This record gives sequence, structure tokens and C-alpha cells, in this order.
Amino acid sequence: MKKLIGAMLLLTATVAFGQADIESKVVRTRHSDENGVPSFITGDLGKLPAGNAAAAAKTFIEARKGLLQAVGTERFEPVGTFNDDLGQTHVRLQERLNGLPVIGAEYIVHADGDGNVYALNGRFTPDRNLPTEPEMNGWTAIQRASEQAGITNGAYSKWPNLVYVVNDRGNAFLAWQIEVAYTSANGDELDVIYADARSGDLVLTDAKYKRARNRITYTANNGTSLPGTQVLTETGGSTSDATLQAAHNYAGVVYNYYSTVHGRDSYDGAGATIKSSVHYSTSYNNAFWNGSQMVYGDGDGSQFGPLSKALDVDAHELTHAVTERTAGLVYSNESGALNEASSDIMGNSCESWNDGSVNSDTWKVGEDITTPATAGDALRYMNDPAAAGDVDYYPTRYTGTADHGGVHTNSGIANLAYYLMVMGGTHPRAKTSVVVPALSATATTSINMGAKIWYRALTVYMTSSTNFSGARTATAQAATDLYGAAAADSVNKAWDAVGAPGGTGGGGGVTSLTNGVAVTGISASTGGWANYKITVPSGQTSLAIVMSGGTGDGDLYVKLGSQPTLTSYNYRPYLNGNAETVTVTNPAAGDWYIGINAYAAFSGVTLKATYTGGSTGCTSTSGSLSGTGANWYSAQYTTTTTGSHTAKLTGPASGADFDLYLQKLSGTTWSSVAAGESATATENISYSGTAGTYRWRVYAYSGSGSFTLCTTRPN
Repeated sequence: MKKLIGAMLLLTATVAFGQADIESKVVRTRHSDENGVPSFITGDLGKLPAGNAAAAAKTFIEARKGLLQAVGTERFEPVGTFNDDLGQTHVRLQERLNGLPVIGAEYIVHADGDGNVYALNGRFTPDRNLPTEPEMNGWTAIQRASEQAGITNGAYSKWPNLVYVVNDRGNAFLAWQIEVAYTSANGDELDVIYADARSGDLVLTDAKYKRARNRITYTANNGTSLPGTQVLTETGGSTSDATLQAAHNYAGVVYNYYSTVHGRDSYDGAGATIKSSVHYSTSYNNAFWNGSQMVYGDGDGSQFGPLSKALDVDAHELTHAVTERTAGLVYSNESGALNEASSDIMGNSCESWNDGSVNSDTWKVGEDITTPATAGDALRYMNDPAAAGDVDYYPTRYTGTADHGGVHTNSGIANLAYYLMVMGGTHPRAKTSVVVPALSATATTSINMGAKIWYRALTVYMTSSTNFSGARTATAQAATDLYGAAAADSVNKAWDAVGAPGGTGGGGGVTSLTNGVAVTGISASTGGWANYKITVPSGQTSLAIVMSGGTGDGDLYVKLGSQPTLTSYNYRPYLNGNAETVTVTNPAAGDWYIGINAYAAFSGVTLKATYTGGSTGCTSTSGSLSGTGANWYSAQYTTTTTGSHTAKLTGPASGADFDLYLQKLSGTTWSSVAAGESATATENISYSGTAGTYRWRVYAYSGSGSFTLCTTRPN
């Protein structure tokens, strides 16, 4: 039985601050980034110095080198201060290194009305031997990165700027930055691209056209010159053009929604004029926010009707402007999916507010303009994203490069989480068994609570690089701020239900282990979970699961076939500290799930699972990748039984980041069913799959070089 330690129980980690007048404070690191740097910290963090809030926050955070693992050369520049209705002050600061901004690295200082700092969050990049001088000319680097991004007809607005930038995996680069306009299959595009200043390789793209009271509404007259001819203003003009009138009217509804519900004066919070242009191009099947106005095509009459005639589409595009002025979520990969989801969430919440009810259309996106000849369908379905082919479960998220890293496809993960926290229930396709309690028993109250939680998370806690794990933390904190622990529980369970990482058990993201390979640096806050699994092939005589090291108190839970919870498990040693072992004799073949629950907050823990007794031989193949964006595919193979597919990829020891994917053939389409995407060229995958045709894919996320791939498959 676990020893009771009563009042001596350490519920938080203790961190010594670097400020002389503060001997020690007890803080709780609720989330850390890929490099182990704290990204969300709460507790009694100290008091802001007297004076201007922005300057005080800068002084406060720069004094806490130890807390952020800083080396002392990093600096912060205040970029925004926000005082909310709770009497709290939030100061957003941009990190700078060597006089350059670190794009994707911001930290926010949160203080109560008395100046007591209760939270810090964001992304911080320690200056760990980062380069200070470029090795490649700006234009040469930009041209190479543009080619890798598939941009062949780009028009560049200015000379490249030198910055630091953090990619979606937390890696920092000295990079050349430039804005480029070009035309893709989707129409006009405007991206900011970042090229490695040493190699010229593409580091990151950030799309500015996001596919939006003082209103001015224009017609582009079926051309592409913006804004076009002015027709309506807030106080004047008239028109018989129903498409133009709809854009003007709905812009007013969206303004009123943000003003009435969230206290926001236009998209910038300062009364900016809302500009809209309709009749853009000819048969143009899209709408977008271009950084200064909303733009609507007329559709081709088959795929779409006039896009301005859907309130949720108008609110969606205008929310891109709100996001741009607040969190600034980079429009690629996970942060881009959250950018898209935020627009769906706030757009459809606006539509519900205008309707005065929650109904089936509340959870449809673009139902008023999608395929005009087909009644009842929609562009996306928030309550069942898979109905439109979107992702509804984080472990199966899209990880390729199309659609800026799947910003639309993966938005379904957050959309479904939002639906579940508002309406309650379980995953519509039984990807998990988590039961989510609704925020309120009354649907209209519940969606109002959900919208306020999401808006606060977006404007107060999210930063440009927030990912799904960070979104969980941000929304749970916002729920706690506004409505307390019960609301935060609903929010966390909603994220659990869609498999998002950082879970509280029974459905959070699961990391696959490789046989005999230890995972280190595991951490969780009190009550939190770290979830893993290992796929054991048939014929094994022993399975040993060993947890060791670190500080705090984690408890090991093991279950065959599904994730363990506090009350459902096959094995649980339940000892003090982090030294726990589970040994299974003659383990059944299949997925063994391993959960580490934080009885008290823990960090620095190591976990290793090893099965023995059966054949572990693998088939080795060699190959090479020529550079960033290159692919290699194995020969396809077909299995007739369910079993374990494993692979170990070994690439260059340094200078490259290779990723590994297992793909399965469905009809004529290959889909990734398992992925290894660490920030190195060494990856491991263990996947239990049903009968079918498979192949392995190796992808150069960055760099080039040779590799070996050692694989096994079911007999």
C-alpha cells in the first residue's frame, strides 16, 4: 500500500529564481516544450516591479534566467499589454537574440490586480551556441527555399531580413525571412518563408492568405485588383447586389458578436475599419483574409455559391484577423491547424449567437454555400470531422507538407474537442471511450461558455507556436480562470477524447515505444499522465517494463489492449518514488499500454519496455536522401494476418533530420498509419496492423545523407 505522506507531500517542483530579493518560490511547470524548456508555469511567481506594466514584465522575466534555462544573452521586447475583465494584466514579450527577433518565441507574463505574477507561458529559446552570422547570401538562400516550397513564380516584396526562427519541432535557426506572392492551384497566395541562413534550406512557411464598427464593402468587379470599387460604408451607399449586401451585413453581425460577447472593438480591438471585397476573380471558389481585408469569390455554382452569403464563413475569415492581432498562430503544421480551428470555432459560435440557438447547422461549416445543388451538406463537420475526410484523432493526424502541413485537415481535432466540451458525449467514431461532461446542461449556455474559454485561451495564453498540447493547457487554464475546476475538467476530457497529448488519463496522446529503447526526460504535473505503448509480437516469453530516475512520484499502470486509468489496469506496483517495475511472463501478443500517473509532480523519469524470448531479427536496407524534402520508399509488401510491423531508421549522426512513416494502401491511396518524427535522423516505429499492403517511407525533413532501415513484419 502506498505510504501516506500527508502534509509533506510535494505537489509542485521547487525552482530557485535568479533574482536576488527572492530566495525561493514554489512553482508548477504544467508543460514543457520538446527541449525540456518550461512553456507553461503557474504558482506564486513573485511581484511585478512598480511602474509601467510592459517595462515591469520585461524586467521580471529577464531576471529569471534559471527558471527558463537562459544563458543570459537573451532579451525580451514588450509587444502588447492587455487588461482583462477579471482585473488581470497580460504582457506579451518577443524574444530577441543578438539584436534579432526570434520568430515563434514569445513569452507572456500574467499578473493579478495587485501585480502578483501567477503564470508565465509561451516558447523560449535559450541561446545555446546558435549561429550569429549567415553563411549564404539572402537572395541565394531565399531562391533555394522557394524552390523547396514549390514556388516557381514568386514576386518578392523587399530585401530578405535576417531573423531567428523556431520551427514546429522547437529547433531554432538563423534564417532569411521574406514575403512572397505567387499563384497556386488554390489561387493567389501570400506567404512568409524562412530560409536557413547557412544552407538555404526551407525552415518554415507562414501563409498570410487564410482561406473574414466601421464597414466599407467593395466589388472587385470579377478582377483581382483590391479592394476594387467602393459601394457601401457604415453610413452611406446603396446596392441591389445581394452578394455584396450579404458581405456588408454579415461583417456587421460579426463585429456585434465580438463587441457584445467578448468586449472586442473590431478585429484589432481598437475599432479598425472592416473592409470586404466581393466578386473577386471569376468563379473563384474561396474566401480569404489577406492581412488587411476580407475577400470573397463568387464560387463556380457547382462546388460553391457566393462565399459571402454564409455568416460562419464571414466570421471565420474575420477571426483570422483576430488571431493575427493576438496569438499570431503561425499558419503551418499544428499551430496552423489551431489557427483554422479557432476560425471555425469562433465563426460557428457567432452563427449560434445570431441564431439564438444551438442546432444541427451550428456544427456545420459553410453549409449555406457548399455545393448549392445538394441540400444539407457542408464543407466541414465539427461534430464528426471524418464525415468530410478531416482528422478527428491526434495520433492519426496528417504529417505531410500539403496544405501547409494539414492546417485544414488537422483542424478537425480541435473542432471535435470544442464540440464535445460544449455538447458532451463521446468520440463519434469510438476512437476513445472518454465520456466528456458538457460545460452546461443548457446548450446555449454551454456554447457561450465554450466560446469565452476559447477566446480567452486565444487572446491571453496562446502564442505563435502553440501546438495541440499547448492548446490543451491554454484552454484548461482559461476555463479555470472563468468558471473553475469543473469547466477545466470538461475541457481536459474533451482533449482526452480526441487523443491530444498532455492528457489526464483514459485517452490522451500515446507514444509508441521501441523494444529495449529507453525514453528519458518524462515529466507530468500532479494528477497528469504520460502515456505510452509497446507492441509485443507473438512467441515472447517475457515483458519487462521499468520506470526509474528523476524526481517526484510517478506511478506505473499497465494494461493490455487499451489505456489504463486509475481504476482500470492489469498491473500497478504503486510504490513511493519512481523506481517501479512490471514483469509479465509469456505476454500476450498485441499492444501493451503504459501510463505514468503523477501522484506528485515528477520530472526526469526514464521508461524502458523490453520483450524477450522470440525472434528479433530484422531485414536491413540501405538508401540515401539528396536533400530537404526528398523521399525514399521501400518495396511494398502484403501481409495476411494481424501483427507487428517494426522499423529502426539510422541516418547521419548530425546535420540532418529524417522522419520515418509506415504507409498502408487503401484502394489506390497510400495513408500513413504510424510515424517517427523526432528532431534527429534516428527513428523507431512499432505498429500493430491488420492484414493489408504496406510500405515504408523515409523523408528528409532537413539535410541529406545515407541511412539504413531495419524492419520486421508479421509472418
